[in-house]
Amino acid sequence: MAANKKRLYIALYPSGGSTGGEKRYHWALLIGPKSEAGAAVPGVQYHVKNHPLGGWAYEEKRVADVRAGTTLLARVVVAKLADEPRLVALLRAQPVVNGDPGWRCRTWVGRALAAVAADGACVGAAQLDWGVVEAFARRYVARKAAAGRYAEGEDMSKPKPTYDLLRGKEIVP
Repeated sequence: MAANKKRLYIALYPSGGSTGGEKRYHWALLIGPKSEAGAAVPGVQYHVKNHPLGGWAYEEKRVADVRAGTTLLARVVVAKLADEPRLVALLRAQPVVNGDPGWRCRTWVGRALAAVAADGACVGAAQLDWGVVEAFARRYVARKAAAGRYAEGEDMSKPKPTYDLLRGKEIVP
């Protein structure tokens, strides 16, 4: 088996207006390489977006650097990939729900993680329990915010805080 397996991350972004509760963050998944050496580390973002006129829609897009982005707040490693094409097919197959006011991006991410866990073949080592992952990610970003990590004037193009739930340690402060 390859020792440099790609990683699956939970990524949190500001939600674009909501200041608290469940709607505080926009949730997405990122796939990127284990080794993050170099000026930029390309990867792919998978998420659902709520378009004002069209409702919720699935989106996947290449990102120039999975470590950074002007709106990225933090990443949390939740799995090592075993079969990337299988994982991507599983993400693409996740339902997108319109017409339910309680359904949103975090719902999609939580259900996607549950589907990955049920599949059992697309990832290896993993922490896919949505209750654990969501609570940890919220606390992690809150701690970083309280410590001034997202203070005005900070270079938002620099790598963002990243925690590896599999190893139980921060890999980017």
